[in-house]
Parts: sequence; structure tokens; C-alpha cells
Amino acid sequence: MLFQRLLKRRKANADETPDTSKAKAAPAAPVPQIRLPETLPEKARLHPDPAQRLAAIEQLDDPAVLVECAIHDALAAHRARALERLDDRAALEEVARRIGKRDKRVYRMAREKLRLIAEREERPQIVRARCEELCAQVERLGRLANWNQDRALLDHLDRQWSALQDEAEPEYQTRFERERARFLDAHAAHLQEQAKRQAEAKARTAEIQHTESQPAEPSSSQAASESHAHETSARPVEPPAAAEPLARPSDPRERERLEKTIAQLTELLGASKPLDHKQVRRLLDQGRALAARWPDSEPALAFPPLAERLESRLRTQRKHAEQRLRQFPERLAELDAHLAEGELKQADPLHQSLLSALELIQSSGIDPSQAADFNRRLRALAPRLRELQQWRRWGADQHREMLCTEMESLLDAETLPPAALTERLHALQMDWKGLDKAGSPANQALWDRFHSASERVYERCRPFIEAQAAERESNRLAREQLCTQLEAFVAQVDWERVDWKKTLHAEREMRQSWAAIGPTEGRVRKALERRFHQSLRLLDRHLDAERQRNQALKRDLIARVQALVETPDLESAIEQTKALQREWHTTVPARQKDENRLWREFRAACDAVFERRAVRQQAQAQELAEHLALREALCEEAERLAAGEHDPKHLAAAQRDLIARWREAESRPVPRQAAGQIARRWQTCREALERRRQTAEQSLRLAALERLERQAAFCERLELALIEGRRDGLDAEALRCEWADLPAQADPGLQRAITARFDRALKAVGDAAELDSLRRSFADNGQRRAQLCLQLEIAAGAETPPEFAQQRLELQVARLAERLSEGEEDSLQSGLRLLDDWYLLGPAPRDPALERRFERVKAALAPASCDGP
Repeated sequence: MLFQRLLKRRKANADETPDTSKAKAAPAAPVPQIRLPETLPEKARLHPDPAQRLAAIEQLDDPAVLVECAIHDALAAHRARALERLDDRAALEEVARRIGKRDKRVYRMAREKLRLIAEREERPQIVRARCEELCAQVERLGRLANWNQDRALLDHLDRQWSALQDEAEPEYQTRFERERARFLDAHAAHLQEQAKRQAEAKARTAEIQHTESQPAEPSSSQAASESHAHETSARPVEPPAAAEPLARPSDPRERERLEKTIAQLTELLGASKPLDHKQVRRLLDQGRALAARWPDSEPALAFPPLAERLESRLRTQRKHAEQRLRQFPERLAELDAHLAEGELKQADPLHQSLLSALELIQSSGIDPSQAADFNRRLRALAPRLRELQQWRRWGADQHREMLCTEMESLLDAETLPPAALTERLHALQMDWKGLDKAGSPANQALWDRFHSASERVYERCRPFIEAQAAERESNRLAREQLCTQLEAFVAQVDWERVDWKKTLHAEREMRQSWAAIGPTEGRVRKALERRFHQSLRLLDRHLDAERQRNQALKRDLIARVQALVETPDLESAIEQTKALQREWHTTVPARQKDENRLWREFRAACDAVFERRAVRQQAQAQELAEHLALREALCEEAERLAAGEHDPKHLAAAQRDLIARWREAESRPVPRQAAGQIARRWQTCREALERRRQTAEQSLRLAALERLERQAAFCERLELALIEGRRDGLDAEALRCEWADLPAQADPGLQRAITARFDRALKAVGDAAELDSLRRSFADNGQRRAQLCLQLEIAAGAETPPEFAQQRLELQVARLAERLSEGEEDSLQSGLRLLDDWYLLGPAPRDPALERRFERVKAALAPASCDGP
């Protein structure tokens, strides 16, 4: 045996056995500072400090993060607190679904909160149903003239209503108060009528007593009294339930009867058997009558709810009885079928069930005529059932006869092996006991016959049985020897220097040897098994301790490798991970799935350390891709603006915003191979956006010039008409209306300037001095127009007639000096302003040559403004 070899060699190899349990791990390198989570959700899920995690959970409102904390937090208290902060149904259902059996407390809390939410959602329906029930009960008060009973019931209903009043809907509150007031008014009227009747009764009693005290002579007054008494007796009497006793003091014995009645009703309510409908109705009527005589007593107040529960119990019992009554034909047919097939095992319990159903129907107040036919049919089936029961007893006796015959046949079975003979003897004895348990007792003659035959068969089996006993004794000795060896090993082994793998192998071998030993006597088997397993448990405790220590070592290695995942020094983290991998070993294995799980966790942590370089590179690539995507988004936004926007102000604001955002995005790195291409794309987009803005501005400016030209033409017609003396038909109001119909300028300054020209001309219609001023400026405006036309030709780059070449040269030299001193100016913008000056100038003598020169300049400026620079 392996245990014996281990005991013999224990001293010989004690010095050579490696001290694996005391092997010290190499000191781990100091772990650098790990970057702590910063945001609140990260702190709640990932912070290593439990206090910090709990503080973050207390501040969280995000259901998704709270769900993760309730499922994955390492501390049970934190998981419970995270769940306490959850009130969302979907979040609670997710926690209950995902937590499973990992944390039963959190699971139960989640289910309880879901139950409370469901109750809270169902509460309005429950309140409405209860309010409807209470209102219906109040409406029934006073209908049967049970005034005292109904008055006590109203107090009970008031207490129930007060618990629901704040949650009841207005219509129920109005309905309850209306019906309550109706009953109280009717009750007050009843009390007045009762007092009136009592007073009349007292008066009649006094009159009768007075009449009896007079001489018994017939007189007119006596005749009148008799007539009045006859009329009184002839009046209809109120029903007993509504009749009120005369004003007399209540009998204390009636209160005792009421208490006894309530006790009887309480006992009936607590009983499990069906209630007797007649008995309960009699006690309820008796209790109502007694409660009416003691309306304000404590038993009378306790009677209505008890009566209501009994009424409900009677209704439920009657409902069940009616259901059993409806099922009776089908079950009777089933019983008839079982009896026809001779199936006593199924028919007997079904018959008992039908009898109890009849008892329930009879005691539930159902008309006996409804169940009379079923009762008759059931009694008709009873003889057939008794016949089957008699057949069962007869069959049992026949079976016993057969057992006796078989037992006697064993006496002549000479060729039957002893083992088979013994087994058959035991089987026949068990069959006989089974018949006794089935409820069919045997007669004494059959028992004596069977017992005598079994004794003789046993005599034949005795040698085999004694051999079996000797074998069991040998097995007992072998088991005792195994117990002794195991106890010796457990007592002598040095647990500090033990070879755990060999010990585990020896333990398995001992279990197999114990299982291979044959059966032993029952009287010693349990004691030996207890002794063996007691020593085995001691060995298993040491193995379990080493198994837990080895598991703790592996978990510690996993934690140390996981801590290296965030170490900034990647090379150092890899070296330390390799050292920890060399420390991984198994002394006493746990369950295979636990070992596999720990190995997967350790392998995953090691892979996470080794893959950090790839993760870091991937993160950097992702960051560069995000920066590039940001620049591409800015380019796409600029392209959309350049293609679709027409408002120059919005274009200018969007252009400034895009340039600022590009400068911010330009400070972040992008992939080297895409940097030049995205920069060129941005430059193209920016130039296109600038061209679009300028084009939109020039388009607006030309539209303004067109409106200005129309306004100037109107002003010029008015001014020339005044200067030439054509004042007939000039009406100031009509001119204002015509001016107002002209399109106005978007630029307020330009509109004010052209409006000032119109106002001067309009003023000259009725003001001679203003007209003279207009005529004096007429000639000067001609010279000014010639000067403006020459400036426009220079700005537009158009040709000038030869006779004005010297003037153009002088003007260009002067403008060159201005540019050098004031800075470069856009020629197009200068030309457009000169056009404004042309139209705002005022009336001037007509000069066809000058007008042709102006048209050429205007035509030269207009296409350029539309095409852009």
C-alpha cells in the first residue's frame, strides 16, 4: 500500500524533500504610481479605494453606471448601495437578470423594489376597486331597515374609508359622502319615529293600567279603549329584522350571549373544514339581533367585520361547491369507467373525493334537489366498489396461496444455487410483507403455512448465509486495517515538509481500496465508515488548507500581474510578469473549472501586459485618426458653406469660426502621410469660401446699385422738370407715394443719402429759394460728373478719350501718392463707391459723350463684380 511505503520512507527522505510550502517568492519590484480615474463614473467603477468608489456612487444619477456598479463592484455593500439608488424599472430588471446567483441579497433587493414599483403602479386600480366596494356597501345601508346593525357597520366603513380618502377620486368622495348623509338622515328619521312609537306605547300602557284599576263595568270609555286596542292589533307589524325593542334597559346576559356568539363564529372561521350554512346563518342572525341591543359595546363593534369575513367565506365556499356540482357528472362518469374496468386503485380515492364533494354541497346552502340525483347515482355505484374491494381481499388471499406454493416449491429445488435460493427466499418474504402493507390482512392458517415452509428453506440456505457472514467478517477486518493505516499516516506525517502530490495520490488510492472491499455486517458497517471518514476528513482538511493556500497564491499572482497592466515603465512590467509566471505552480488542485478559471485570468492578465505596446500604438493611431477626422469635418463644413450659403454676413461669421477651430485643430497631430493633403484641402476650401463671400457681397452690392439707379433716375426726372420749369402736374403727395413704391436700400446710410436728394428736390417744388439753389448746383454737377467719370475709368481700367489723357495722368499720379501713404485699396471697391457718388450727386446738364463713357465704365465694373476677383 502507498500509505505504508510513505510511512517507511518518511524519515529517510525528510531531508531531501523540498520545502515547497515555505518557499519564499522573490521580492516584487516596486509598482509605479497608477493613474487614478478622474471622472465620476470612472471613480464609481474603477477606483481602487473603496471609500472613493462609495462616495462616487452616492453622487451618481446615471442608471447605466449604477447598474454596472450594482453588478460588478467587488464589495457587497457597494453593490447594495448602488442598487438602493436605482428606481428605474428597466435598470432594476437588468440587475435582477444579470446578477443571478452571484449576489442573492442584491437579487432579492432588486426583486423587492420591482415588486414595490408594480404595487405602486397597481395602487390606483386597487384604490378604485376598494372605493367602489365601500360606496356600494354604503348605498346598501338602510335598505333592509336593520338600523342599529347598519349604524355600527357605518362606523366600520368610516374607518376603512379614512384610510383611502386621500387617494380616492373626487367622484367617489362625493358619492360616499352623499350616501353617508342619506343614511344618517334616514337613521335620524327612524330614531324619531321609534321615539314616537315608544311614547305612544307608554301612553297606551298607562291608559290600560288606569282602566284596569277602575270597576269592571262596561262603559263607553272602555269600549273605546277596546276598539283602539283592536285597531292597534290589526295594524301591520314591521318585520322582525326592522322591529326595535321597547325602551328598556339591556340585559347583561345578552351581551354575554353576543360574546359567546362571536367566539363561536371566530372558531368556525378558523376551522379548516367546510362551514355549515344553516349553523352559520343562525349564529349570524343571532349575533345581529344581540348587537342591535348593545350597539355601542365592543363586541357589537367587532361583530360587523367578523360577519363580513364569514359572509365572504360562505360565498367562496358556495362558489367552490357549485363548481364541484358542475364537475360531478364528469367525475361520476369517470368513477363508473374505473369501476367498469376494475381499476380499484383509481376508483377508491375518486369515490372518497366525490363523498367529500357531496358533503361540501350539502353544507353550503345549495338546494338539496340539485344534488339528489348525484347522491342516488353515487349510492348506486357503492356496491360495485365494495365488490372490487372484496375481490382485492380475495386476490390478496390468492396471492398468499401462490406465495405459499412457491415457498414450498423451493423445498424441492435441489439444483438451485444457494445464492439464488437465498435471494428467492428473501424476495418471497418481501412480497408477503407488501401484501400486509396493502391493507389486506392474512388469515392465520396461510401465515402458519408460509412461515413453516420459509423456516425449512432457511435451513437449506444456512451454510451459504454463514459463509456470507464469514466473508463480511473478513471485509470488516480489511476495513479496520485500512482505518488503522490511515490513522497512523495522519498522526505521523510532517505537514510542513509533505509531498502534496503524493499525498493526494495516496488519498485517492485509499478511497478506491475502501470502495473495492465487499459488504460487511450492518451493525458494524456504519461505525467503520464513520471511523474511516473521520480520519479521511482530517486528511482532507490539510489538503483543503493547502488547496486554499495555493489558490490564494494564484489569486495574489493574478492581482500582481493585473497591477502591472497600468505600470508606465513597459519594459519593467514585462520583466516582472515573466518572473511571476515562473512562480505559478499547483500543489493540490481544486475543481477543474476553478483551476481553468484562475489560469484564464492569469493568462489574460499576462497577455494584457504583453499587449500594452500594441494597445498603446493602437490608441495613438486612433487619436491621430480622430484629429484627422476633425480636420476633414472642418473642410467638409467649409465646402458646404461655399456651395450653398448666400448671406455674406453669415458667411463671414462662419468663416471666422472655421478659421479659429482650424487653428485649434491644427495644434493636434495627425498622421504624417495625410498632413500635407489635408492642409492643401483646407487651403482650397478657405479660398473657395473667401471667393464665395466676396461674390455674395458684390452680388448684394450690384443689387443695391440697381435700386440706387432707379431711385436716382426718379430724382433726376423730378429735378430736371423743376429746373426746366415743367411744374405742371407735380403733386408732392403723389411724388411721395411713387417714391415709397420704389424698392428701398438694405444699407441705411445709402438709403438716407438718396432720400436726402429726393427731399431736396421735393422741397424745391414749393420753395423758390431751394429751386434757385438746385439751379445753381446744376452746372457744378456737370464738372463733378466729368471728374467722377474719369476716376471710374481709372478704377475700372477702361480707356479715356485722348483729350482727357493729361487729366487722367495727373489724377493717377495723385492717387498713387495716396496709395503709398494710406495703403493699397481694392480698385473694384473704389469703383463701386464712385458709382454711389455718381447717383447721389444731383442734377447735371446732359452730355451724351459723358453718358456713353459712364455706360462703358458701368458695364466694365458689373461683370467683374459678378465673377469675383
